[in-house]
Amino acid sequence: MRNIFFIPLLVLLGSTYTAKAQSEGEEVLPQIEIGFKTITTGNYYNNKGNASLNIPILNEGDQVLSDFSDSYLMLGVSQKLYRGWRGQMVMGLTFPDVNSGLGQVFYNQVMLKVENQKNIIKLGRSTSQSTLAQFSTFRDDDAIQYNYVLNPFSGGINSQDNQYANVIEYTHILGQRFYVTFHGENYADFQNPSQLGINGLGGSVLYRMPQSQVWNRNVLQQVGFSVNNFINTPVDLNNGQKKTLTNLLATATFNLLPDPVHFIDFKIQAVKNFGLKDVKDIMDYTSYSRTKSTAVFGMLRYLNRKLERPRYQISAGVGYKTFSDIGNDTKQWMLISNAFYRIGNNFDLLVQYKYNQNNGELKPLLGNNQQRFQMGIAYTFNKIFNNQFDDRNSILNLEHGYIK
Repeated sequence: MRNIFFIPLLVLLGSTYTAKAQSEGEEVLPQIEIGFKTITTGNYYNNKGNASLNIPILNEGDQVLSDFSDSYLMLGVSQKLYRGWRGQMVMGLTFPDVNSGLGQVFYNQVMLKVENQKNIIKLGRSTSQSTLAQFSTFRDDDAIQYNYVLNPFSGGINSQDNQYANVIEYTHILGQRFYVTFHGENYADFQNPSQLGINGLGGSVLYRMPQSQVWNRNVLQQVGFSVNNFINTPVDLNNGQKKTLTNLLATATFNLLPDPVHFIDFKIQAVKNFGLKDVKDIMDYTSYSRTKSTAVFGMLRYLNRKLERPRYQISAGVGYKTFSDIGNDTKQWMLISNAFYRIGNNFDLLVQYKYNQNNGELKPLLGNNQQRFQMGIAYTFNKIFNNQFDDRNSILNLEHGYIK
């Protein structure tokens, strides 16, 4: 019986102390968030045709590999600031692809962010503005040649060169639905690894349905476009001439069935690379990323939710990419399909198949075609201590997720 009265007394004393500390200006404990995702798959690869591009995973033949790449661990700390603002610090690490040039661990998030209801300012290493949509592929780089703006400074070995950068971003939110963003980035440059200046500039306008309104199942869920400019891009590595390389992105997400249990949606994104006029042949990865191209990727998804929890998901996608300055026969396309089934609290069984076909000048570089079949398990965890804020700042929102 003593415990029945003792516990409410501790709660009362604790709340009284917190209120007193706040009134006296003492430090208030921040919100602390831990999040991680572990994804492990057994992969069967098959690459037909001799590929000259020095990416180990493309140059190998049939293989079965236990792959835990793109698993990540992140820590976030959020604090109330003055005049309705709040600040957040995020540090995270991920495991890059096998035999990548990044070592065993890559620090994907090391950034600070301050924001209020209508403004967001972000500084540090984080996800770049090289894509506008998150497709329901198991890993964010499963269709990277079709749904990302490719970093022309990269050597092509590391997918992280396109997805992460040292960023400075400002976002203004209008009506809780329109996000207007201006961004500058320092992308990884394999020719000048010590170059830390801004080599990417751009902006975007995005209309996104608030998460609290998702259950209304309106037809239009998201639409937007962005401009990405890579400044001082070398035209030729030998002559020193440099120009600005511009890419345009456009995306839209449509809800096809107004049902709270059966989610059916379709996402599409187009990437227009205006290229450099002097690049007329695809000889290596740098010319591949610097020549004029148009890529389109679309994905249809069915998600079954019961009692507001995902049970299983089935997705199918198609990608197509052409290179107008190279010739009509130089193009590539891909098919990808996957499914997951939830076997427990945030534990999923996964299966995915991908086929990619290359034609024209892409065959000597990438090979004739590639196939990949994957089976595996994924687990996602997120825990907040001393909860003070809404979930707009969730650190899991910073990384790829196949259920979003």
